Amino acid sequence: MAQLKLVTLKKLLADRWLNYYEATYQNSKQEEINYHFVSREANLTTDNLKHPVTASAVTMFCLNRDHSQVLLLRQFRLPLNDYVYGNSAGLIEPGETVEQAIERELVEETGYQGVHIDQIFNPSYSTPGITDGAITLAICTIDQIPSQNTALESAEELTSIWVDKKQAAEILASGKISGRTQLLLWQWVNNRLN
Repeated sequence: MAQLKLVTLKKLLADRWLNYYEATYQNSKQEEINYHFVSREANLTTDNLKHPVTASAVTMFCLNRDHSQVLLLRQFRLPLNDYVYGNSAGLIEPGETVEQAIERELVEETGYQGVHIDQIFNPSYSTPGITDGAITLAICTIDQIPSQNTALESAEELTSIWVDKKQAAEILASGKISGRTQLLLWQWVNNRLN
């Protein structure tokens, strides 16, 4: 089976969070194919586009102490012009460990401190059809008493809520949920998350 060959890579636009690239590939018939994608990486080239899976962000599936409730965020997402349910998540800052990013993001978005990280998964691609970005998932346990106020950015509008399995099933039925959260919530509701 013939592979596509990367011929050129050009950055079309850059902003604070994302860089917009145009990649030109050549197929086995020598036809050129242009493809657009976004990346957190500002300096991609044809030599470094294929790189190891490295997380630029974290997301946390947080349970209360007895695992009877899950912490979700109801967040306004600008590209959708609507609210969706998801997990707390955010970018890993330069020089920050995954664990530090988890703790910081939980405080910033929910006000909760004292997180116990039960499991950290290897990075995985979030939406490989449009980005090279990868995210690290963590399963966490936290207390239900917020320790401090949140520190949201100006473009963030979110509310953290604890839901039980009945409420989670209703959220799953609504369809207003992010993909990774949907899968994790379904596993939890159906007692398949250990």
